[in-house]
Amino acid sequence: MMKRLSDFKVENRRKRSAMAGQILPINFSNDEATKRVVMHSARRVIKQHKEEIQELAYR
Repeated sequence: MMKRLSDFKVENRRKRSAMAGQILPINFSNDEATKRVVMHSARRVIKQHKEEIQELAYR
C-alpha cells in the first residue's frame, strides 16, 4: 500500500532516527550529472503522487 500525502496526520507522527534527519551536502553544478540527479528525483516524486497532482490540477 502506497501512502498518499493526505494520509499523513500531524498527530500520528513517528520519531525519526538521528541518521534519517541528516542532510548530506551535494554540490550542484551546471552539468549532466546534476541534471540526471534532479530529473530522477522529480520524476520519482511525480510518479509517486501522480493521482493527487492530477486531482489538484483539475479542481
